[in-house]
Amino acid sequence: MTREEVKEAMNIFLKDGGKITKLPDGPNYSFNPYGVRVAHSNAVDLTASEDPGTKKQREVFETNTL
Repeated sequence: MTREEVKEAMNIFLKDGGKITKLPDGPNYSFNPYGVRVAHSNAVDLTASEDPGTKKQREVFETNTL
């Protein structure tokens, strides 16, 4: 459609009682490398889901020395 055709179509739409509403903003997909921040505190254990190597080494040593 050309600009004039769009203008005419909008005029007809508005003349017939049509309303123009703004759609809500969509999600923000822009890159943000620091989007999630964790407060630095001794009360929060950030390594809770990690399996430390020293613990594994101890378990392997204990099972192999029995």
